[in-house]
Amino acid sequence: MIEESTYYYRLAEWTLLQELYAEAWVTTSTASYSIKNYSVCKSSGRWDAEYYQPKYDALFAQLSKYECDTIKDIAHIKKSVEPGSEAYQDSGIPFVRVSDVTKFGVSEPNIYLSPSDFSLNELKPKKDTILLSKDGSVGIAYKVEEDMDCITSGALLHLSVFNQDYTPDYLTLVLNSIVVQMQAERDSNGAIIQHWKPSEIEQVIIPKLPKPIQDTISAKIQESFVLKAESKRLLEEAKMMVEKEIEKIN
Repeated sequence: MIEESTYYYRLAEWTLLQELYAEAWVTTSTASYSIKNYSVCKSSGRWDAEYYQPKYDALFAQLSKYECDTIKDIAHIKKSVEPGSEAYQDSGIPFVRVSDVTKFGVSEPNIYLSPSDFSLNELKPKKDTILLSKDGSVGIAYKVEEDMDCITSGALLHLSVFNQDYTPDYLTLVLNSIVVQMQAERDSNGAIIQHWKPSEIEQVIIPKLPKPIQDTISAKIQESFVLKAESKRLLEEAKMMVEKEIEKIN
């Protein structure tokens, strides 16, 4: 089942890339450098050479072939909290950090917070909310499958899709794809500890593929997660059976 789950997820990724890269990327130059006007640098506020690498020009040239929106036109962005290590406890409500999140799910955290110190209804991730990391390992996105009984770190933004032209599963896949990973790399370059500013995230460009293609991608992703969940359930069931047999022997 794990293999099947991986297969469907990769099929969703392949469907996205096939649509976006139907035509070969064409760079304007084979040089390892770019020449930009002073006005361009002043407008962007970036003076480091990494920000203007030709590969980024190629990315935006490719995206210009499609109808696109920025994240702020697609989803509401909400910040969570950063209580500080002094608030950490051994019990209470789970506190999810970037290290607990992958594009496939959220692992059980080992840090907790006192429920009485926070507005839980506002901070708990709701179904279809996309968790997006902005610090450390930037650009990790995971769509919440069910309401979660936890609080997330301030390094994880909550994205709630309001634009009906995009499905949450599709947006999540694009966020995890090379299309957005390159934009995250471009924005967060130059720092020892990567930090992706919310103001930069708002301006991230998302290609708008036709809704039927988005629905196809979403269906493949959902199939992947269903298989993954069933695999986990069967594994837990097998563990319980083994434990019962061990108890009988003892």
